[in-house]
Amino acid sequence: MGTINHYIKYIIYIVLFFQLNCNGAMAIENVDVSKNIDTQNTSNEQVLTKEKSKKHWFKKNKTQDSAVALESKNNAKLVGNISFDDVMHKAEEHAYDLKIADFQVLIAKQGIKGARADYFPKLNFMMGTEYTKNFRNDRESTVMTIGEAYINPYTRYQSVLGITLTYNIFDFGVRGNNLKAAKEDVVVKEFQEKQKFQELNLNVIDTYSKILMLTKQIEINKKILQLEEKSFEYKTRLYNAKELSKMEYDDAIVKVANVKKRISELKSTRQESINWLSFYTGEQYDSENLKVGDIKKSDFDVNAFQDYTKCITWKIHEHSIKKKEFELRVAKHTNYPKINAYSKYYIYGSDGTSYPDSFGNIKPSNFTVGVSVNTQLFDGMKNRANIGKVKLELQQLQVERDKAMAQFMAKLATMRSNLIYLEEQSAENDKMIKALDDKEKSTHRLVAKKLVSPIDENDVKVQVLQQQIESDKNKITSEAIVKGIQILTQEY
Repeated sequence: MGTINHYIKYIIYIVLFFQLNCNGAMAIENVDVSKNIDTQNTSNEQVLTKEKSKKHWFKKNKTQDSAVALESKNNAKLVGNISFDDVMHKAEEHAYDLKIADFQVLIAKQGIKGARADYFPKLNFMMGTEYTKNFRNDRESTVMTIGEAYINPYTRYQSVLGITLTYNIFDFGVRGNNLKAAKEDVVVKEFQEKQKFQELNLNVIDTYSKILMLTKQIEINKKILQLEEKSFEYKTRLYNAKELSKMEYDDAIVKVANVKKRISELKSTRQESINWLSFYTGEQYDSENLKVGDIKKSDFDVNAFQDYTKCITWKIHEHSIKKKEFELRVAKHTNYPKINAYSKYYIYGSDGTSYPDSFGNIKPSNFTVGVSVNTQLFDGMKNRANIGKVKLELQQLQVERDKAMAQFMAKLATMRSNLIYLEEQSAENDKMIKALDDKEKSTHRLVAKKLVSPIDENDVKVQVLQQQIESDKNKITSEAIVKGIQILTQEY
């Protein structure tokens, strides 16, 4: 104990010595300011000149760096070929939502550390010093108290140092439920991260399928444009030979213009989807020459998933409800008695005339060990209102879970039913394409025999290509839906 007291005295002396030296240094500096002002001004001018040159250099280099960065961004290599698997992989690496979700998980884990901190003892240090002047100069030497007022009858300097150690022995499970709630929060954030990954995959599938579909439509419409232009050439010759009416000739012009307009609209729509794909993957694409790989057909059974309690939506809401249940237990036990152990150790010193001597006379005053029971008998019904609030939040979470599951099941049922209708439409499209192919062959034979005009053959070819657009649209949509159901029904 004596060794500790000596160490504390040495620390106090060092602090006082430092304060006195600082005060002396300030006084000397005030005296010497007038002598050193000229030298300081010269030095300041030199420093300012150097700072200006540094700022100019930094600004110049910063501008150059920004220009280089912008130039490198503009000269970035454009991607010309994309495949579904490669796009999915790059989107997973680049996704902003996944990076944000990672931070949310790490933040939630810090909450566990904060909850565990309540299991450790708390150590506090305090230091105080004061001067009391008694104007009455009474001979009484007793301390007087009136209500919360404290009357010190002495004129003196006083200094005190204290260390307090407290530990929560028992709190009716408040700490434990706080820790459990923090752990459930981490689980919720981890499942939400997986949900973000799921949403990312669904968005990428939707965007990629749109780009693939629009690319095929543009390619087919370019073939249609060639056919319509050939028909327009035939009709132009007929019109110039006075064998075609002005109305039919104008219809041919409108057909060519409509196909060109359709191609332009498709390119504009595809560019919008490409921009979103760049957002997901962080890559720049060559829009004019972009080649898009097909989505591989999956053998996944879309009707296999039946246990909805294993989907990620259910998991998120269930763990959110568990977290809220632990919070409700904490709220119910907040005003229960808390048993704490404590220990206090104070060192006290005083002197009637000298402030430094109050530290020099410092010595152990008292040491206390005890146990306390604290409880709040009345808080204005605040905790009761908090309990009611948490109960309502718990009921709200249960309703939100039921709503989310109803939406999930409706979405899944809609995707399955759409898949059935698309398969039926694909079968009908195949029949129509086969019939149109036969019609095209028959028309070609008639053209060879000069029984019909080549314009009629081109019209049939246009019909075949238009039906091919519908067939491709149905197939790509079907493959995208199967991939979407596979991702949506992944079990956890």
